[in-house]
Amino acid sequence: MKLQVEEAFKEEGRKFPFSFERPAACLGDVDAFPWKSQTIAVEGLFWSDGNHMVVRGTVRTFGRYECSRCLTPVSVDREAALSEVYGTEAELPDTVLPYNGEYIDLTETIRETLILSEPMRVLCRLDCKGLCPQCGANLNEGPCSCPTDRIDPRFAVLGDLLKPKQ
Repeated sequence: MKLQVEEAFKEEGRKFPFSFERPAACLGDVDAFPWKSQTIAVEGLFWSDGNHMVVRGTVRTFGRYECSRCLTPVSVDREAALSEVYGTEAELPDTVLPYNGEYIDLTETIRETLILSEPMRVLCRLDCKGLCPQCGANLNEGPCSCPTDRIDPRFAVLGDLLKPKQ
């Protein structure tokens, strides 16, 4: 996932488009992620600002996740912004990544972008009712036969606070 950038450095300010698709396996060890067997699509622009190469774009893929409440499989389209600055100086600021002057390898940047934008929680729908904590029934499919007035013994003392005082 490399960009040839020699020409862009010669023409300061001119934006060069790029676009490619690769299997997620090209990103290295991504076996722990739901998009591990999918295609990663990347598109964007790169240009020279006179000192550094600027890369802006979008990374797209999709994965099969489990709903955080009811464990139903959910397909999620993923899209994350790619934005980095690259330089060739011996001492680079913390916000600038190194490159060799000929090409920029985006592999690690794309991998990090996808991992850092991984959703913390996925829901099958916004009003997902989840699973019954007693019998495990999917409450989206209908109510279960478990009693609903049962109070967790750990919270029984709190229920006493709501009772009227005599």
